[in-house]
Amino acid sequence: MRHPYMTYGGVVASEHYLASTLASEVLREGGNAVDAAVMTSLSLSVLLPHLGGLGGDFFALVRIGSEVKFVDGSGPSPLGLSREELVRRGFREMPSTGPLSITVPGYVDALHTMWRSYGTMDWGELVSRAARIAREGFPVSKSLSKAVDLHREFLSADPGSSRTYLDIGKQGSRKRFEGLASALERIAEDPRDFYEGDIASRIASYVRERGGVLSPEDLASYRAGVGQPIRARVWGYEAYEMPPPTQGITTLHMMMLTEELGGPSSLDRVRRLMEIARMAYAMRDRYVTDPRYVEMKELMTSLPPRGSDDTTFFAVIDPEGMIVAGIQSIFTAFGSGLTEPRYQVTLNCRGSSFSLDENHVNRLEPGKRTLHTLSALLLNLSRDWYVIGTSGGHFRPQLHWWISTNLLKYGMDCQEALDFPRAYLDLSSNTLVAEEGIELSDSLGVKIKVEKYPSRLGVAALALLREDNLKVGCVDVRGDGGCSGTY
Repeated sequence: MRHPYMTYGGVVASEHYLASTLASEVLREGGNAVDAAVMTSLSLSVLLPHLGGLGGDFFALVRIGSEVKFVDGSGPSPLGLSREELVRRGFREMPSTGPLSITVPGYVDALHTMWRSYGTMDWGELVSRAARIAREGFPVSKSLSKAVDLHREFLSADPGSSRTYLDIGKQGSRKRFEGLASALERIAEDPRDFYEGDIASRIASYVRERGGVLSPEDLASYRAGVGQPIRARVWGYEAYEMPPPTQGITTLHMMMLTEELGGPSSLDRVRRLMEIARMAYAMRDRYVTDPRYVEMKELMTSLPPRGSDDTTFFAVIDPEGMIVAGIQSIFTAFGSGLTEPRYQVTLNCRGSSFSLDENHVNRLEPGKRTLHTLSALLLNLSRDWYVIGTSGGHFRPQLHWWISTNLLKYGMDCQEALDFPRAYLDLSSNTLVAEEGIELSDSLGVKIKVEKYPSRLGVAALALLREDNLKVGCVDVRGDGGCSGTY
């Protein structure tokens, strides 16, 4: 069991201890939660590149005083990517990886937009610190080492990925990403270089060389945005989530459908999870996509089945109570499998969530944002704030629901709520996936898959800002992250 980090100063909880440590140094120097979040995010992009980075997406909920803002770093499909083009190339469904699964990476502009709106420290200095990690090297984590071993054949298929990752050794070995360091150094000077400079030019050229359609124009026209979260009153709390195209609305839908539950590991709880998930996901698959393309009258089929994704979430609370819930991803481990070799930018496969069914609400269209699995959750009662996030892909709303009910229905403390065994329903295969310790029965009417505890049913982090100004940070026993902070 992990132990919570408690302080009256600031706290950072992330999936890598070094990212949390570097971010806490930013807080110690007087930076606010957004400055520390920029440091956390960029550090994670260097230290855990299989989970997220410059070639992916970034979202955040930022709480400033009584307001909560949403930072939207979702990227659209390339203008040259259409259903007709894929059908012409012989595809009957969206490719899960490869050059045609890539959407415009929103990460860099989203991070810079968040900093420009709310940060206080120098952008270049923050980015340069992450560049130094990449150039000087860092100890390889268990997570990265294992990911390379598991995906060696996948990485070998791309020249850029082969050169970038295949020399990564065992946990504790030293790794440098000198190309990524160069990219970060350019971004420290001008973040638009990623979209309009040499980085953009090389990314577009490499994707096209590998058979994709991402163009310099797709990159140059991209801008992230800042808007409003969605919220609902649930269980006496104000719950904030990320709006469409994310599936944050599904988390709130599940919470609003929840009334009585059995015990925390009971069959009644599992049965109720399944009932609620079926209702909420049916609504998600009928309506949720890029809001510009939704016609509520349409009746749609479900999304293509997808498994759990590889994503990393972090939480920051500064001494003054400013909160950032940040989440980043390239969707699955090593994303599309393409890594631009000069700057070592691994590109996402987020486009794989589109449908080629022309009657589907989330059908592929040029310049459209797909239904996005990334989301994060804030819960507020009076002056208490919970910050919740996890990996988990399409199952994330169920995991958010599970952790939230641990906290607010069963009265667990923050660390207990993370460590408690979990379950979710995979609707694509009608399979209940549960860790050891959860009550199960054939009467549930689904296939059952039991995972040894602790499994990888999401790697979560959780933070609490209590009314008396105590901050609590917790990381998941299922990962190898860590908390740090100031006093």
